[in-house]
Amino acid sequence: MKNDAALKAAAQAAVQSLMSRLHGVRGCVVSTEDGFEVAARAQGQGSTARLSAMASSMAALGMIAGEENQLGHCANVVVEAAEGFIVMLQAQRPGLTLVISVVASREAVLGQVLYVSREAVRTLEQA
Repeated sequence: MKNDAALKAAAQAAVQSLMSRLHGVRGCVVSTEDGFEVAARAQGQGSTARLSAMASSMAALGMIAGEENQLGHCANVVVEAAEGFIVMLQAQRPGLTLVISVVASREAVLGQVLYVSREAVRTLEQA
């Protein structure tokens, strides 16, 4: 994996942007597709290392589910829980796939989280 300083800086900037622009976001992680954390920030009890590992698996399952059911590329995976939701998206870079995971409370608006997260994906793909 090419995990250089420029990539880490771009990932940290994406995390900071997501955390500051979205109301109700509890945490954000950018990780590699094999579950290693590149940048993270969390408020509260959640483990960013565990989220990185889980998100890589969930994003892979979403990709396979879309392909196996002839639905095409999986744009995102959303896990809805009693107290909030987690959104996972993939950023495709040459030779490297990143997973952005955003953990949000019910105070967050899912559409806004998806929109701002997709902006972060585009930024990371071009970094």
